[in-house]
Amino acid sequence: MRTFSTEGPCDPARHYHLPAAPRLAEGLGLVDEGAYFLVRAPRRTGKTTTLRALAAALLSSGRYAALVVSAEVGEPLGDDLARVEEALLASLRLSAEHDLPPELRPPPFPASAEGTRIWAALSAWALVCPRPLVLVFDGADTLHGAALRTVLRQLEIGFPRRPASFPWSVVLAGQHDLRLEPFAAGDAPVRPGLTGPFEIALSPESLRCFTEDEIRALYTQHTHETDQAFDEAAIRAAREATAGHPFLVQALGRELVTTVPRAESIHEAHVRAAVHHLVDRRTTPIDALAARLAEPRVRRVVEPLLAGTALVARAHDDDIRHARDLGLLAEDDPARIEGGIHNALVPRLLASGVGRAVADDPARFYKTDGALDVEALLHAFAVFYTTHARHLVADAAYPAVAPELVFLGYLYRMIERRGWASVRWGGSHGRIDVTLRVLLANGDEQHEAFVLSSRRKGEPGVKSRAVAFLEDVLDAEDLARGTVVLFDRRGKRAAGERVKLKETTTAKGRPARVLRA
Repeated sequence: MRTFSTEGPCDPARHYHLPAAPRLAEGLGLVDEGAYFLVRAPRRTGKTTTLRALAAALLSSGRYAALVVSAEVGEPLGDDLARVEEALLASLRLSAEHDLPPELRPPPFPASAEGTRIWAALSAWALVCPRPLVLVFDGADTLHGAALRTVLRQLEIGFPRRPASFPWSVVLAGQHDLRLEPFAAGDAPVRPGLTGPFEIALSPESLRCFTEDEIRALYTQHTHETDQAFDEAAIRAAREATAGHPFLVQALGRELVTTVPRAESIHEAHVRAAVHHLVDRRTTPIDALAARLAEPRVRRVVEPLLAGTALVARAHDDDIRHARDLGLLAEDDPARIEGGIHNALVPRLLASGVGRAVADDPARFYKTDGALDVEALLHAFAVFYTTHARHLVADAAYPAVAPELVFLGYLYRMIERRGWASVRWGGSHGRIDVTLRVLLANGDEQHEAFVLSSRRKGEPGVKSRAVAFLEDVLDAEDLARGTVVLFDRRGKRAAGERVKLKETTTAKGRPARVLRA
């Protein structure tokens, strides 16, 4: 029986997958034109699966000798050109022996001077191959410095000699646009990089995220094999949670079919619980996301989004491009992080250090029926913030939202294994909305709502706006009361110097707590 794939490219024999044909049309056309072109997409977006399908389709057509070659073998070798060339040629030969019939495999590679070995080897192969060569170098952007530039120049030099004595079409695939030089340092500007024939890039549409219909088609494959159905609300929730990112769609599917008994259908509540499990385990297609969030380039994009300001407009185009190359930011405007999983991971990772500093016992905030005592939690947070805010806020990597992250870190710590928090942020709303769900002893759920906002110098009426924002959240969640946490950032006194909890009412007469810190 097949399953969902989370460990790498999909194998149709073992994994549920979507036909690659809709993604291949543009690539097939470019190969027929003899183009040398680029494919740029974040990791785990189905790039390698699609490229392998492209090579397989070209090979089975009988017109081309097409091969995907991993360039990542050269990554640890840095600028050592001789060893990079040797590793690339070994990767090429091993891939050919595995994926090509004997008559299409390369001959022994000729001896050649350092810096010309790729050119010489590909020329020798093209001269004897009975079909035009099509080579896909996957992970080309993992090569470094002089080695990368020399390999690329050899491909450019051979371009005019195709197809008789050089590959007819070459594809360079990776996370980053090789037409731009990689950043040399955290804030170094991007400079023009790759030139020559590699002027065409496959459109993002060819490697776009899955639509709701495609997610339905993928999950229905599991239904056909096991009779376990996904209802329509579950499909919609899966699209919202994953934004269609292929890896997350697969990871969510795997989590669902692993945790929901086979005799049960899969509903929206199952999807919500599975999402929280994935977030708890920090399942993400972005390697080392926490480290990425610390990069100045990423912070300049994400911080204003978290703060709910329009200052993301100041972010340099290079920073936006970098965040999109990582798969962190949606490909179109407005600038945003798509999908419930990514939206939940970012504040969780940024606030994780606070949780490690909280010594309060979460059990003290729960009643005998399992309900969270929100007022007791707020009073305890007030003590924690008064004691530690000065250092926690001063040392924060994201100072614009440091108090809000302190609160979130405390909250995450208090609800561990008892409930979950949904955090809504982004846009230009000037606040972070939090809704809590806590599982009660009788199986019901307790729902709570919070609005987090900061008051800065020259910004009057922040409290009134925050209470109005809370009203919107209470309407959306159908709740009777909620909490505003308002942080004073006007600089008159140190953070946490005076914390007060008061009661107020919203415009519709709902009771609301206001914690001013």
